Amino acid sequence: MALADLDGTGNWALFIGGRTLPGRYPEPASSQLYRYRAGRWQLDEQNSRQLRQVGMVSGALFSDLNGDGYPDLVMACEWGPIRVFVNNRAEFREATEELGLASYLGWWNGVTTADVDGDGRLDIVASNWGHNIKYEAYREQPQRIYYGDFAGDGTVQIVEAYFDGAMGKIVPWQTLDRMGASLPIVWQRFGSFREYGAAGVAEILGERMKIAKEARANWFDSTVFLNRNNHFEAKPLPREAQLSPAFAVCVADMDGDGNEDLFLSQNFFATDARTGRYDGGRGLWLRGDGKADFAAVQANESGVRIYGEQRGAAVCDYDGDGRVDLVVTQNGAQTKLYRNVGARPGLRVRLRGPPGNPTGIGATLRLASAGIMGPAREVHAGSGYWSQDSAVQVLAMREPPTQLWVRWPGGKTLTTAIPKGAREIQVDTEGTVKVWKSE
Repeated sequence: MALADLDGTGNWALFIGGRTLPGRYPEPASSQLYRYRAGRWQLDEQNSRQLRQVGMVSGALFSDLNGDGYPDLVMACEWGPIRVFVNNRAEFREATEELGLASYLGWWNGVTTADVDGDGRLDIVASNWGHNIKYEAYREQPQRIYYGDFAGDGTVQIVEAYFDGAMGKIVPWQTLDRMGASLPIVWQRFGSFREYGAAGVAEILGERMKIAKEARANWFDSTVFLNRNNHFEAKPLPREAQLSPAFAVCVADMDGDGNEDLFLSQNFFATDARTGRYDGGRGLWLRGDGKADFAAVQANESGVRIYGEQRGAAVCDYDGDGRVDLVVTQNGAQTKLYRNVGARPGLRVRLRGPPGNPTGIGATLRLASAGIMGPAREVHAGSGYWSQDSAVQVLAMREPPTQLWVRWPGGKTLTTAIPKGAREIQVDTEGTVKVWKSE
Protein backbone atom coordinates (compact mmCIF):
# COMPACT_ATOMS: atom_id res chain seq x y z
CA MET A 1 0.00 0.00 0.00
CA ALA A 2 1.03 3.60 -0.56
CA LEU A 3 -0.58 6.92 0.39
CA ALA A 4 -0.36 10.36 -1.24
CA ASP A 5 -1.98 13.74 -1.76
CA LEU A 6 -2.41 13.60 -5.52
CA ASP A 7 -3.30 17.23 -6.23
CA GLY A 8 -2.11 19.26 -3.26
CA THR A 9 -5.61 19.72 -1.81
CA GLY A 10 -5.01 17.64 1.30
CA ASN A 11 -7.31 14.85 0.13
CA TRP A 12 -5.70 11.44 0.43
CA ALA A 13 -5.36 8.75 -2.22
CA LEU A 14 -4.59 5.16 -1.25
CA PHE A 15 -3.04 2.66 -3.65
CA ILE A 16 -3.61 -1.02 -2.87
CA GLY A 17 -1.47 -3.32 -4.98
CA GLY A 18 -2.69 -6.74 -6.03
CA ARG A 19 -0.01 -9.36 -5.33
CA THR A 20 -1.22 -12.74 -6.57
CA LEU A 21 -4.49 -14.46 -7.40
CA PRO A 22 -4.94 -17.52 -5.13
CA GLY A 23 -4.16 -20.68 -7.03
CA ARG A 24 -3.59 -18.81 -10.30
CA TYR A 25 0.06 -17.74 -10.19
CA PRO A 26 1.44 -15.99 -12.28
CA GLU A 27 -1.71 -14.44 -13.73
CA PRO A 28 -1.51 -10.63 -13.43
CA ALA A 29 -3.52 -9.28 -10.51
CA SER A 30 -5.53 -6.07 -10.46
CA SER A 31 -4.74 -3.13 -8.19
CA GLN A 32 -7.00 -0.30 -7.06
CA LEU A 33 -6.87 3.37 -6.11
CA TYR A 34 -9.12 4.89 -3.46
CA ARG A 35 -9.83 8.55 -2.66
CA TYR A 36 -10.80 9.85 0.77
CA ARG A 37 -13.91 11.95 0.34
CA ALA A 38 -16.75 12.99 2.63
CA GLY A 39 -15.22 11.11 5.53
CA ARG A 40 -14.86 7.74 3.83
CA TRP A 41 -12.78 5.88 1.27
CA GLN A 42 -14.28 5.66 -2.22
CA LEU A 43 -13.01 3.71 -5.21
CA ASP A 44 -11.44 5.92 -7.87
CA GLU A 45 -13.00 4.06 -10.77
CA GLN A 46 -11.34 6.03 -13.57
CA ASN A 47 -7.79 5.48 -12.36
CA SER A 48 -8.49 1.96 -11.15
CA ARG A 49 -9.50 0.93 -14.65
CA GLN A 50 -5.88 1.46 -15.74
CA LEU A 51 -4.76 -0.82 -12.92
CA ARG A 52 -6.78 -3.85 -13.95
CA GLN A 53 -4.47 -6.83 -14.41
CA VAL A 54 -1.51 -4.46 -14.04
CA GLY A 55 0.69 -7.27 -12.73
CA MET A 56 1.88 -8.96 -9.54
CA VAL A 57 2.84 -5.93 -7.46
CA SER A 58 5.54 -6.56 -4.84
CA GLY A 59 6.26 -2.96 -3.86
CA ALA A 60 4.86 0.48 -4.59
CA LEU A 61 5.20 4.14 -3.73
CA PHE A 62 4.09 7.58 -4.80
CA SER A 63 6.97 9.83 -5.87
CA ASP A 64 7.23 13.07 -7.83
CA LEU A 65 9.58 11.88 -10.57
CA ASN A 66 9.19 14.85 -12.92
CA GLY A 67 9.28 17.58 -10.27
CA ASP A 68 5.88 19.10 -11.07
CA GLY A 69 4.56 18.80 -7.52
CA TYR A 70 2.22 15.91 -8.27
CA PRO A 71 3.26 12.42 -7.06
CA ASP A 72 3.53 9.71 -9.68
CA LEU A 73 2.84 6.04 -8.99
CA VAL A 74 5.76 3.58 -9.14
CA MET A 75 5.32 -0.19 -8.90
CA ALA A 76 7.73 -3.12 -8.66
CA CYS A 77 6.23 -6.11 -10.46
CA GLU A 78 7.19 -9.78 -10.50
CA TRP A 79 7.56 -11.15 -14.05
CA GLY A 80 7.36 -7.59 -15.30
CA PRO A 81 9.02 -4.15 -15.30
CA ILE A 82 9.16 -1.27 -12.88
CA ARG A 83 5.92 0.40 -13.94
CA VAL A 84 5.36 4.17 -13.72
CA PHE A 85 2.04 6.00 -13.97
CA VAL A 86 2.48 9.75 -14.39
CA ASN A 87 0.11 11.95 -12.40
CA ASN A 88 -1.54 14.81 -14.28
CA ARG A 89 -3.52 16.52 -11.52
CA ALA A 90 -4.95 13.27 -10.12
CA GLU A 91 -5.35 11.59 -13.50
CA PHE A 92 -2.84 8.84 -14.21
CA ARG A 93 -1.26 7.79 -17.49
CA GLU A 94 1.18 4.92 -17.83
CA ALA A 95 4.62 6.04 -18.99
CA THR A 96 6.65 2.86 -18.42
CA GLU A 97 7.68 2.44 -22.04
CA GLU A 98 8.38 6.06 -22.89
CA LEU A 99 10.61 6.35 -19.80
CA GLY A 100 12.72 3.40 -20.97
CA LEU A 101 11.70 0.96 -18.24
CA ALA A 102 9.58 -1.54 -20.18
CA SER A 103 12.47 -3.76 -21.30
CA TYR A 104 13.77 -4.48 -17.77
CA LEU A 105 11.60 -7.48 -16.94
CA GLY A 106 12.48 -8.82 -13.52
CA TRP A 107 11.30 -10.46 -10.36
CA TRP A 108 11.25 -7.06 -8.67
CA ASN A 109 10.61 -7.04 -4.92
CA GLY A 110 10.92 -3.55 -3.44
CA VAL A 111 11.14 -0.01 -4.78
CA THR A 112 11.83 3.49 -3.52
CA THR A 113 13.23 6.76 -4.86
CA ALA A 114 16.36 8.71 -3.97
CA ASP A 115 18.50 11.47 -5.43
CA VAL A 116 21.64 9.34 -5.65
CA ASP A 117 23.57 11.69 -7.95
CA GLY A 118 22.63 14.99 -6.30
CA ASP A 119 21.01 16.59 -9.35
CA GLY A 120 17.71 17.28 -7.59
CA ARG A 121 15.81 14.62 -9.56
CA LEU A 122 14.53 11.53 -7.82
CA ASP A 123 15.98 8.29 -9.14
CA ILE A 124 14.34 4.87 -8.77
CA VAL A 125 16.03 2.19 -6.66
CA ALA A 126 14.60 -1.33 -6.97
CA SER A 127 15.51 -4.65 -5.36
CA ASN A 128 15.66 -7.87 -7.36
CA TRP A 129 16.93 -11.46 -7.07
CA GLY A 130 20.55 -10.88 -8.03
CA HIS A 131 22.98 -13.28 -9.68
CA ASN A 132 23.61 -15.92 -7.02
CA ILE A 133 20.62 -18.06 -8.03
CA LYS A 134 20.27 -21.28 -10.00
CA TYR A 135 18.98 -19.40 -13.05
CA GLU A 136 22.19 -17.42 -13.46
CA ALA A 137 23.85 -19.95 -15.80
CA TYR A 138 21.12 -19.39 -18.38
CA ARG A 139 20.66 -15.63 -18.18
CA GLU A 140 21.76 -15.01 -21.80
CA GLN A 141 18.14 -15.66 -22.73
CA PRO A 142 15.09 -14.58 -20.71
CA GLN A 143 13.68 -16.93 -18.11
CA ARG A 144 10.18 -17.96 -19.09
CA ILE A 145 7.08 -19.24 -17.39
CA TYR A 146 4.16 -20.76 -19.28
CA TYR A 147 0.81 -20.96 -17.54
CA GLY A 148 -2.73 -22.01 -18.28
CA ASP A 149 -5.38 -24.63 -17.60
CA PHE A 150 -3.30 -27.43 -19.05
CA ALA A 151 -5.11 -30.10 -17.01
CA GLY A 152 -8.56 -28.95 -18.14
CA ASP A 153 -9.87 -28.72 -14.57
CA GLY A 154 -10.33 -24.96 -14.29
CA THR A 155 -7.08 -24.38 -12.38
CA VAL A 156 -3.73 -22.95 -13.49
CA GLN A 157 -0.62 -25.04 -13.98
CA ILE A 158 2.83 -23.62 -14.67
CA VAL A 159 5.94 -24.66 -16.56
CA GLU A 160 9.13 -22.75 -15.72
CA ALA A 161 11.50 -22.81 -18.67
CA TYR A 162 14.76 -21.52 -20.15
CA PHE A 163 16.54 -21.67 -23.48
CA ASP A 164 19.08 -24.49 -23.73
CA GLY A 165 21.67 -23.47 -26.32
CA ALA A 166 23.02 -26.99 -26.80
CA MET A 167 19.57 -28.35 -27.60
CA GLY A 168 18.37 -25.21 -29.38
CA LYS A 169 15.08 -25.48 -27.51
CA ILE A 170 13.15 -23.88 -24.71
CA VAL A 171 13.13 -26.59 -22.05
CA PRO A 172 11.50 -26.91 -18.60
CA TRP A 173 13.31 -26.54 -15.31
CA GLN A 174 11.21 -29.31 -13.77
CA THR A 175 12.23 -32.94 -14.13
CA LEU A 176 9.72 -35.54 -15.32
CA ASP A 177 8.70 -36.68 -11.82
CA ARG A 178 8.05 -33.13 -10.65
CA MET A 179 6.25 -32.13 -13.83
CA GLY A 180 4.14 -35.26 -13.71
CA ALA A 181 3.09 -34.57 -10.13
CA SER A 182 1.35 -31.33 -11.15
CA LEU A 183 0.49 -32.31 -14.70
CA PRO A 184 -0.19 -36.09 -14.90
CA ILE A 185 -0.80 -35.95 -18.67
CA VAL A 186 2.97 -35.70 -19.09
CA TRP A 187 3.35 -39.31 -17.96
CA GLN A 188 1.08 -40.32 -20.82
CA ARG A 189 3.30 -38.59 -23.37
CA PHE A 190 6.73 -39.70 -22.12
CA GLY A 191 7.63 -43.16 -20.95
CA SER A 192 11.12 -42.39 -19.72
CA PHE A 193 13.30 -39.61 -18.36
CA ARG A 194 15.43 -39.89 -21.48
CA GLU A 195 12.50 -39.13 -23.81
CA TYR A 196 11.37 -36.28 -21.60
CA GLY A 197 14.90 -34.86 -21.34
CA ALA A 198 15.17 -34.58 -25.13
CA ALA A 199 11.89 -32.66 -25.46
CA GLY A 200 11.21 -28.95 -25.37
CA VAL A 201 8.25 -27.23 -23.74
CA ALA A 202 6.29 -27.17 -27.01
CA GLU A 203 6.69 -30.94 -27.37
CA ILE A 204 5.81 -31.58 -23.74
CA LEU A 205 2.62 -29.53 -23.80
CA GLY A 206 1.63 -30.55 -27.31
CA GLU A 207 -1.77 -29.14 -28.30
CA ARG A 208 -1.99 -27.41 -24.92
CA MET A 209 0.74 -25.05 -26.04
CA LYS A 210 -1.97 -23.17 -27.96
CA ILE A 211 -3.63 -22.06 -24.72
CA ALA A 212 -0.37 -21.33 -22.89
CA LYS A 213 0.33 -17.77 -21.80
CA GLU A 214 3.92 -16.67 -21.35
CA ALA A 215 5.74 -14.28 -19.04
CA ARG A 216 9.44 -13.45 -19.21
CA ALA A 217 12.19 -12.12 -16.98
CA ASN A 218 15.50 -10.89 -18.40
CA TRP A 219 16.93 -8.64 -15.66
CA PHE A 220 17.84 -9.86 -12.18
CA ASP A 221 20.13 -7.08 -10.92
CA SER A 222 19.09 -4.93 -8.00
CA THR A 223 19.30 -1.62 -9.83
CA VAL A 224 19.33 2.15 -9.68
CA PHE A 225 17.41 3.77 -12.54
CA LEU A 226 18.91 7.23 -12.98
CA ASN A 227 16.40 9.97 -13.75
CA ARG A 228 17.46 11.78 -16.92
CA ASN A 229 14.35 13.98 -16.97
CA ASN A 230 12.54 12.29 -19.87
CA HIS A 231 13.93 8.75 -19.45
CA PHE A 232 15.71 6.49 -16.98
CA GLU A 233 19.09 4.79 -17.32
CA ALA A 234 19.70 1.45 -15.60
CA LYS A 235 22.77 1.10 -13.40
CA PRO A 236 23.16 -2.17 -11.47
CA LEU A 237 24.15 -1.93 -7.83
CA PRO A 238 27.57 -3.34 -6.82
CA ARG A 239 28.41 -7.03 -6.88
CA GLU A 240 27.72 -7.43 -3.15
CA ALA A 241 24.12 -6.39 -3.75
CA GLN A 242 23.69 -9.24 -6.25
CA LEU A 243 24.87 -12.07 -3.97
CA SER A 244 21.43 -12.71 -2.53
CA PRO A 245 17.81 -11.77 -3.30
CA ALA A 246 17.00 -8.31 -1.91
CA PHE A 247 13.64 -7.14 -0.63
CA ALA A 248 13.45 -3.89 1.36
CA VAL A 249 15.39 -0.92 0.05
CA CYS A 250 15.87 2.08 2.36
CA VAL A 251 17.38 5.49 1.62
CA ALA A 252 19.16 7.64 4.18
CA ASP A 253 22.42 9.49 4.75
CA MET A 254 23.62 6.86 7.19
CA ASP A 255 27.06 8.35 7.86
CA GLY A 256 26.18 12.05 7.66
CA ASP A 257 28.56 12.89 4.79
CA GLY A 258 25.90 14.63 2.66
CA ASN A 259 25.42 11.74 0.19
CA GLU A 260 22.49 9.34 0.06
CA ASP A 261 23.18 5.75 1.13
CA LEU A 262 21.12 2.59 0.67
CA PHE A 263 20.22 -0.41 2.81
CA LEU A 264 19.01 -3.72 1.38
CA SER A 265 17.35 -6.53 3.32
CA GLN A 266 18.31 -9.91 1.89
CA ASN A 267 17.94 -13.71 1.70
CA PHE A 268 15.28 -16.21 0.68
CA PHE A 269 15.07 -19.68 2.22
CA ALA A 270 11.86 -21.16 0.75
CA THR A 271 13.51 -22.84 -2.23
CA ASP A 272 12.51 -26.25 -3.51
CA ALA A 273 14.07 -29.40 -2.06
CA ARG A 274 16.65 -29.60 -4.84
CA THR A 275 17.85 -26.01 -4.57
CA GLY A 276 19.99 -24.62 -1.78
CA ARG A 277 18.88 -21.63 0.27
CA TYR A 278 19.65 -18.18 -1.08
CA ASP A 279 21.39 -17.01 2.08
CA GLY A 280 24.40 -15.07 0.82
CA GLY A 281 23.40 -11.80 2.50
CA ARG A 282 23.25 -10.50 6.06
CA GLY A 283 21.82 -7.06 5.39
CA LEU A 284 23.78 -4.66 3.22
CA TRP A 285 24.62 -1.00 3.69
CA LEU A 286 25.79 0.64 0.47
CA ARG A 287 27.66 3.91 0.91
CA GLY A 288 26.93 6.48 -1.81
CA ASP A 289 29.44 8.94 -3.20
CA GLY A 290 26.87 11.46 -4.45
CA LYS A 291 27.65 10.54 -8.08
CA ALA A 292 25.43 7.43 -8.32
CA ASP A 293 28.22 5.02 -7.34
CA PHE A 294 27.98 2.84 -4.25
CA ALA A 295 30.42 0.77 -2.22
CA ALA A 296 29.47 -2.07 0.10
CA VAL A 297 30.19 -1.39 3.77
CA GLN A 298 31.58 -4.46 5.52
CA ALA A 299 29.74 -5.79 8.56
CA ASN A 300 32.62 -5.01 10.92
CA GLU A 301 32.10 -1.34 10.03
CA SER A 302 28.32 -1.21 9.58
CA GLY A 303 27.53 -3.44 12.55
CA VAL A 304 24.71 -5.12 10.60
CA ARG A 305 24.78 -8.91 10.74
CA ILE A 306 21.42 -10.56 10.11
CA TYR A 307 21.54 -14.17 8.99
CA GLY A 308 17.80 -14.85 8.65
CA GLU A 309 15.25 -14.07 5.95
CA GLN A 310 15.14 -10.29 6.11
CA ARG A 311 12.02 -8.64 4.77
CA GLY A 312 10.56 -5.21 5.64
CA ALA A 313 12.93 -2.48 6.81
CA ALA A 314 12.67 1.20 7.66
CA VAL A 315 14.82 4.11 8.82
CA CYS A 316 14.04 6.50 11.67
CA ASP A 317 16.07 8.58 14.10
CA TYR A 318 14.20 7.03 17.03
CA ASP A 319 16.43 8.49 19.76
CA GLY A 320 16.57 12.02 18.30
CA ASP A 321 20.36 12.31 18.15
CA GLY A 322 20.52 13.37 14.48
CA ARG A 323 21.72 9.95 13.30
CA VAL A 324 19.50 7.65 11.24
CA ASP A 325 18.72 4.33 12.90
CA LEU A 326 17.56 1.14 11.19
CA VAL A 327 14.92 -1.50 11.90
CA VAL A 328 14.79 -4.78 9.96
CA THR A 329 12.11 -7.47 10.21
CA GLN A 330 12.65 -11.15 9.53
CA ASN A 331 10.49 -14.02 8.37
CA GLY A 332 10.03 -16.28 11.41
CA ALA A 333 12.67 -14.54 13.52
CA GLN A 334 13.11 -11.49 15.73
CA THR A 335 13.02 -7.92 14.49
CA LYS A 336 16.41 -6.19 14.64
CA LEU A 337 16.91 -2.58 15.72
CA TYR A 338 20.27 -0.95 15.00
CA ARG A 339 21.12 2.29 16.75
CA ASN A 340 23.46 4.52 14.73
CA VAL A 341 26.36 5.59 16.92
CA GLY A 342 28.99 6.49 14.34
CA ALA A 343 27.48 9.00 11.95
CA ARG A 344 28.15 12.72 11.86
CA PRO A 345 24.88 14.20 13.22
CA GLY A 346 22.63 15.90 10.69
CA LEU A 347 19.70 18.30 10.82
CA ARG A 348 16.37 16.83 11.88
CA VAL A 349 13.53 18.35 9.85
CA ARG A 350 9.85 18.12 10.69
CA LEU A 351 7.28 19.40 8.24
CA ARG A 352 4.01 20.89 9.38
CA GLY A 353 1.63 20.47 6.50
CA PRO A 354 -2.02 21.48 6.06
CA PRO A 355 -4.73 19.90 8.26
CA GLY A 356 -5.26 17.03 5.80
CA ASN A 357 -1.54 16.26 5.60
CA PRO A 358 0.05 17.26 8.91
CA THR A 359 3.43 15.53 8.38
CA GLY A 360 3.99 16.77 4.82
CA ILE A 361 3.76 13.43 3.03
CA GLY A 362 4.89 13.89 -0.58
CA ALA A 363 7.03 16.97 0.08
CA THR A 364 10.59 17.17 -1.29
CA LEU A 365 13.41 18.75 0.74
CA ARG A 366 16.95 19.94 -0.05
CA LEU A 367 19.55 21.63 2.09
CA ALA A 368 21.64 24.49 0.72
CA SER A 369 24.91 26.11 1.73
CA ALA A 370 26.76 28.89 -0.10
CA GLY A 371 24.77 28.24 -3.27
CA ILE A 372 25.42 24.49 -3.22
CA MET A 373 22.38 22.24 -3.00
CA GLY A 374 22.29 18.88 -1.25
CA PRO A 375 20.45 15.83 -2.59
CA ALA A 376 16.66 15.86 -2.76
CA ARG A 377 14.79 13.81 -0.17
CA GLU A 378 11.09 12.99 -0.37
CA VAL A 379 8.70 12.15 2.47
CA HIS A 380 6.91 8.87 1.68
CA ALA A 381 3.93 7.06 3.15
CA GLY A 382 4.70 3.51 2.10
CA SER A 383 7.76 2.45 0.09
CA GLY A 384 10.63 -0.01 0.04
CA TYR A 385 9.08 -3.39 0.72
CA TRP A 386 5.87 -3.31 2.76
CA SER A 387 7.32 -0.66 5.08
CA GLN A 388 7.31 3.05 5.85
CA ASP A 389 10.16 5.30 6.96
CA SER A 390 9.77 8.08 9.48
CA ALA A 391 8.29 11.36 8.23
CA VAL A 392 10.96 13.22 10.25
CA GLN A 393 13.94 13.56 7.93
CA VAL A 394 17.62 13.69 8.88
CA LEU A 395 19.54 15.72 6.30
CA ALA A 396 23.25 16.55 6.12
CA MET A 397 25.83 18.41 4.05
CA ARG A 398 29.60 18.58 4.19
CA GLU A 399 29.34 22.26 5.12
CA PRO A 400 26.87 23.56 7.73
CA PRO A 401 23.59 24.20 5.86
CA THR A 402 22.14 27.70 5.85
CA GLN A 403 18.88 27.17 3.95
CA LEU A 404 16.17 24.57 3.47
CA TRP A 405 14.27 24.28 0.17
CA VAL A 406 10.87 22.56 0.21
CA ARG A 407 8.47 21.66 -2.58
CA TRP A 408 5.05 20.85 -1.19
CA PRO A 409 2.45 18.60 -2.86
CA GLY A 410 0.78 20.70 -5.53
CA GLY A 411 4.05 22.37 -6.55
CA LYS A 412 4.42 25.25 -4.08
CA THR A 413 8.11 25.86 -3.30
CA LEU A 414 9.79 27.92 -0.59
CA THR A 415 13.26 28.50 0.75
CA THR A 416 13.80 29.32 4.41
CA ALA A 417 16.86 30.23 6.45
CA ILE A 418 18.10 27.70 8.98
CA PRO A 419 18.83 29.34 12.34
CA LYS A 420 22.47 29.06 13.35
CA GLY A 421 23.12 26.14 15.66
CA ALA A 422 19.77 24.46 14.99
CA ARG A 423 19.75 20.68 15.31
CA GLU A 424 16.03 20.14 14.79
CA ILE A 425 13.54 22.43 13.09
CA GLN A 426 9.91 22.46 12.06
CA VAL A 427 8.86 24.19 8.83
CA ASP A 428 5.27 24.90 7.80
CA THR A 429 3.70 25.64 4.42
CA GLU A 430 4.37 29.39 4.82
CA GLY A 431 8.06 28.89 5.51
CA THR A 432 7.85 29.64 9.20
CA VAL A 433 10.65 27.94 11.09
CA LYS A 434 10.41 26.71 14.65
CA VAL A 435 13.58 25.49 16.36
CA TRP A 436 12.92 22.35 18.37
CA LYS A 437 16.53 21.64 19.32
CA SER A 438 19.78 23.58 19.05
CA GLU A 439 23.40 23.24 20.05
